[in-house]
Amino acid sequence: DNLMPAEDLLAPDGPGAAEPVLKILAYHPSLDPDGFLTSARLAIGDRANVTRSSPSALLEISGPGVSKASTLALCCAERGISHEEVVAFGDMPNDVEMLTWAGRSYAMGNAHPDVIAAASGRTVANNDDGVALVIERMLAERR
Repeated sequence: DNLMPAEDLLAPDGPGAAEPVLKILAYHPSLDPDGFLTSARLAIGDRANVTRSSPSALLEISGPGVSKASTLALCCAERGISHEEVVAFGDMPNDVEMLTWAGRSYAMGNAHPDVIAAASGRTVANNDDGVALVIERMLAERR
C-alpha cells in the first residue's frame, strides 16, 4: 500500500508519516550490485542495516541490528534453542550474518561469494534441491 518514492512517503505530511518505517528498498538500474551495497553501507554507517537479497542492485535497508540472524536468535531464545542446534541455508549477502550465527550453515551452489566464505558447508543450487539434499543426509545420519 505504501509503495512510492521515499521523498513522498517520508514527507512530514505524506501518507506514511504516521506509520513506522520497517524496511526501505533502494534500487539503481545501472550500478554494480556489490559496489552499490558497499557505497550505501559507507554512507549509512551504523544508523541502519544495509544488505541485498537480489542479484540486481536492489538494497534492503532495515533498522540497526535487524537481520535474519537477529530475528532467528530471538525466535530461538524464546524456544530454548541454542545457535549450535540451528542449521541455516543461504545464497545472498542478506544471509551472511545468519550463516555465521548458526551452528551449521550451508551456501547454496548458486551463492554469492560472500555467502560461500561465511558458510561452514556447501550444497547444490536452489533449483537442484540443495536444502532437501542436506536435510535428507542429516536425517540419514540420525538412523
